[in-house]
Amino acid sequence: MSEYQYIGFRAAEKPVSDRDLEYMRQQSSRAEITPWSFDNEYNFGDFRGDALNMLRRGYDIHLHYANFGIRKLLLHLPVDLPNTPGAKPYFTEDGIQFDKDENGEGGILSINPYHEPGDQEELWDIHELLDRLVPLRAEIINGDLRPLYLAHLAILSDAEHAPEETTEGPVPAGLGKLTAPQRALAELFDLSDALIAAAAKGNPGQAVQEDVGRLYDGWLKSLPQSTKDVWLLEWMADANSGARNNMLAAFRKSRPMATWPTVHRDRTIAELERAAEDIHKDAVRKAEEKAAKQRAKRLADMVVDPAPILRETERLVKLRSRDSYIQIAALLKDLREALAGTKQAGLAEQQAQKLKKANPTLRLLTSELRRAGFVTK
Repeated sequence: MSEYQYIGFRAAEKPVSDRDLEYMRQQSSRAEITPWSFDNEYNFGDFRGDALNMLRRGYDIHLHYANFGIRKLLLHLPVDLPNTPGAKPYFTEDGIQFDKDENGEGGILSINPYHEPGDQEELWDIHELLDRLVPLRAEIINGDLRPLYLAHLAILSDAEHAPEETTEGPVPAGLGKLTAPQRALAELFDLSDALIAAAAKGNPGQAVQEDVGRLYDGWLKSLPQSTKDVWLLEWMADANSGARNNMLAAFRKSRPMATWPTVHRDRTIAELERAAEDIHKDAVRKAEEKAAKQRAKRLADMVVDPAPILRETERLVKLRSRDSYIQIAALLKDLREALAGTKQAGLAEQQAQKLKKANPTLRLLTSELRRAGFVTK
């Protein structure tokens, strides 16, 4: 397996300033760099830049992915995350970490599970996955605990934790209805749908959230007009203005953040994995039953009227491709099975011979019909 690494950064709320953008360029001579993004790929060598300082100087989210086990996600947040309502239980000594800024109350959330090379399936389209993760930052700032639970679960499920001895944190409401960024987070850390369903089982549905637009409206009406004019002027005069960040920070300080509802289940990771396996098996069984019913109906329809299948084989043969010949053989096999024991038994064989005779030079077609038992050697 060849070595592959991806280093990506994204700005979430405002572009990186011109001064800080020059600093970003000093971190790599090969990266594709804009005020909103930084992307670099390595097949040899490593990234030598200062990721933490890059986050503190403009970018908001960083992903380091390597196909030999690294999936490290960092988010720069303007809040003291471990001390926000309900968040503390997820910050254990060997769990997710928060590196507080020296100035201000913000810091960097670090999610860095450990896996041996080959433990997880490789990911593709990493750039697109990072783009999907960007809104996660706003969800965390607004108090949604589902991203923290998923990050916590990813670390507790890694190669450094014993499943029978590791216990999950509080399970947040709405875990069974993840947002698109939360689904991207689960994808990044290879958390299966079955595992998340097992964790969410028996928990309350979506948490009741206040109408943010209404809250903004009421808050803005309470402010002096002069304060709003200063923000508006800054916003209009500077394309890279931090006015929105300042407004949101002032809004958050003006009101206590509601605590996202959670339930303490205290299950071990091993218990969750066993429950997930049961859910997976049940899903497979249901899918197989559904497929069997659909197939039975399809075969019954062929008995009533085989003409659509015959017309479809005629259409497919004109495509002149290996895939179309494989489809023809599969359709005729189904038709043979459907008509067995009826007055039309043998119709599939007749159609196969007809197609072969009409297309004597299509050796791949003949080969597929032979595989299906319609043509003898």
